Amino acid sequence: MSDNCLKVSPSQSLREALNCMCDGQQKCVLVVDADDYLEGILTYGDIKRWLFNRSGDPSSWSTMDVDTCNVSSMFTRGISYHGQERGLLTCYPGTDLAMAKQLMETKGIKHLPVLKWPKDALKEKRRRVVAVLYYDSIWICLRDVIIHRKSLNQQQEDDSGI
Repeated sequence: MSDNCLKVSPSQSLREALNCMCDGQQKCVLVVDADDYLEGILTYGDIKRWLFNRSGDPSSWSTMDVDTCNVSSMFTRGISYHGQERGLLTCYPGTDLAMAKQLMETKGIKHLPVLKWPKDALKEKRRRVVAVLYYDSIWICLRDVIIHRKSLNQQQEDDSGI
């Protein structure tokens, strides 16, 4: 997971969010309220869907759209599951990588906000973000583990004279 997560407010313009994403070389920004609690996530996919639904023709998008539209009109707030609206998919620092990977693959997402453990889960509904887990990072981690294990196995074989 990366604690280098970018944050914007729902009232910021699309241009400001895009500049933040480009400047930070990130594929998403987290949308947070004034108290830094997670409201949702904005990805390039969200922006493309919103612009396409708005005009249907990407060539007709104008600079004005980017300057006048707020993040609040297009960011992902949650998911639809069996016809019902659910909250945003998130995980916690202790979430098993295999579980996070499966969740991301099942829902077709590439970014998963990592939230701070609540002190009292029954009382605290809003959560603060500590990081973002990127799907690509999971694969990099798995690759590194496999390489490390191969190296250990080779070392054991060399030490045993096989």
